Amino acid sequence: MKIAPKNEKGEKIFANALTQDDLDKLSHAVLEKCDGLDGLKDGIINAWEACKFDPKSLNLDKQKIEAIEKIFNGAKNSKGEQIYSGWFYDSGVSAEGWRQWKLGDSQSAKPNARNITLSSGSVNYYFLTPAQPNFDTINFDFDKDTPKTFETAAINDAISTDLNTFSTNGGKLIIVTGVSDPVFSAKDQRDWFKKLEADNENSQNFAAFFALPGMNHCGGGNGIDDVDPLSALEAWHEKGEAPKSMLAKSKSYAGKEFLVCAYPKVATYVGGDASKASSFVCK
Repeated sequence: MKIAPKNEKGEKIFANALTQDDLDKLSHAVLEKCDGLDGLKDGIINAWEACKFDPKSLNLDKQKIEAIEKIFNGAKNSKGEQIYSGWFYDSGVSAEGWRQWKLGDSQSAKPNARNITLSSGSVNYYFLTPAQPNFDTINFDFDKDTPKTFETAAINDAISTDLNTFSTNGGKLIIVTGVSDPVFSAKDQRDWFKKLEADNENSQNFAAFFALPGMNHCGGGNGIDDVDPLSALEAWHEKGEAPKSMLAKSKSYAGKEFLVCAYPKVATYVGGDASKASSFVCK
């Protein structure tokens, strides 16, 4: 909202803080920097974890660059303490699914970004203790208001890594997320999975993590968005076949196959037809 431009009525238009051209520039710059890290420039950043992008390289106004940095660094309080995880830079930032959650498209003074419209009900009536029906989420204070969510956080936050009962009873867990998910940070999920591995010596026997480059929230984006983890889960549970990789497709790349590797391995191009998954191996 701080950098949102005003319309002819003097109203700040939240959705226009970052234009589509701004997001396209960001997406293209990230691809230019990181697309080839997996051995092939094909629009898919398989080596998403290794992507070290600095938005200061963008040809954008300083204020917009600072806003992008704040978004991708995650929410922090005035002491610089992390409130929520940062985010990976990925090409899906320019897709409609990212905009609809982060910015919306309302050209009035009332924003319609889903992160705002959904929060106005859940934060006001549920997450804040006590409930505050008239609370303005735009003015959420990271110092004063964050502690007011701790009581419901104790109930809701899925942060435990003690899955001993689950694993002992034969449970299998496959986590699938979009690297460009604008709602739940893939970095946050990656960090939780790494803690799960550290806290469970046998984690590879019951849990696997797959991140889909370019995908927004549960689908969409401009990368890999068509994968079948359910079949992999069934094979693991019924046949004991732990999923080392999955075949995938994309609505953005008709006729192309993709290899998605179980974390921490990366689908790496080794030669041959770039449209075939067999031209990639997990390294």
